[in-house]
Amino acid sequence: MAWQPGIVHPQPMSSDLTDPSADIETGPADAAPTLSAVAKRAGVSSITVSRVVRMPDLVAPETRARVELAMRELGYVPNLVAGALASARTNSVGVLVPTIANSIFADTVQGLSDTLEPRGFSVILAQSRYDAAREDRMLAALLSRRPEAIIMVGSPATEEGSRLLRNARIPIVETWELPPAPIDAVAGFDNYKAGVAVAKHLVAQGRQRLAFIGGDDPRATRRWSGFRDEVLASGLAEPRRLILERNATGSVVAHARLPDVDAVFAANDAHAIGFMAGLRGAGLLRDGPASAQPVAVIGLGDLEMGQLISPTLSTISVHGDAIGRTAATLTLERGGERRVDLGFELVLRDSG
Repeated sequence: MAWQPGIVHPQPMSSDLTDPSADIETGPADAAPTLSAVAKRAGVSSITVSRVVRMPDLVAPETRARVELAMRELGYVPNLVAGALASARTNSVGVLVPTIANSIFADTVQGLSDTLEPRGFSVILAQSRYDAAREDRMLAALLSRRPEAIIMVGSPATEEGSRLLRNARIPIVETWELPPAPIDAVAGFDNYKAGVAVAKHLVAQGRQRLAFIGGDDPRATRRWSGFRDEVLASGLAEPRRLILERNATGSVVAHARLPDVDAVFAANDAHAIGFMAGLRGAGLLRDGPASAQPVAVIGLGDLEMGQLISPTLSTISVHGDAIGRTAATLTLERGGERRVDLGFELVLRDSG
């Protein structure tokens, strides 16, 4: 069933919950946790729970702690648009990305915005900054605005985040992943297979001393796992893994810690380009084909910058805009396939 803005169905009034089921088939009919349910669990009045939400300093610390525990256990998210009719529509979609500092996710955000905005939906953007605790806070903040769907890069990092999303009873779309059991829907690619594809190529080139550089977030870790498993299956020694600090470029420091490698798979193009800068400074980067490179480098993301540098960067292209458009469509139309594999492409250029 297509989801159309502006259609309001008669619903019971409530100050606790905007019922999203009016235009969207959301699965189980049981409602999300309410303020009164929190009050009952904590053994206090609904007014006390409301005060904890809106004026916590007026509530005794012991009582406040009991109420906050009940909220966490029930997965209750305060409704910051409470007071409106239950039939009120926010016509908004919450979007959670790791960071806006790295343009690798820009195409995804653009793709989903291009699909949602003509249909009358605004996008509320938040960043997790690769921090699990912050991700939970940002999910709660987005849900408190009562969006009509949540789209996020990756899957929830914690059980609390998963519980928040499952209890929300709205469309949830995970992206840049392909979890076997998504909360609702998923649009992405197989990060493990991407690592396998890079390893197969580098081994076929005759590279012997391989390494992986990048963060330790779940998606990068799955790329590393596929890369490592394929290298070991080829009979080579286990590749080295260098975990970079958040926002690190992977340039001089990374090269100094990997002085003897002859091939590197970087978790994203930004890390790959930074590493290549370190190679150039060490005289290990040449203007010429991949076969002429003392150290092969392959990234992920197919950033435009990778096509402009010399040598041009080999990479995994992941079709970020298509991921965004598909994710938006999955929130708008509830029928059909709920797990969409958009695949990836190994793009070979001069760096490897």
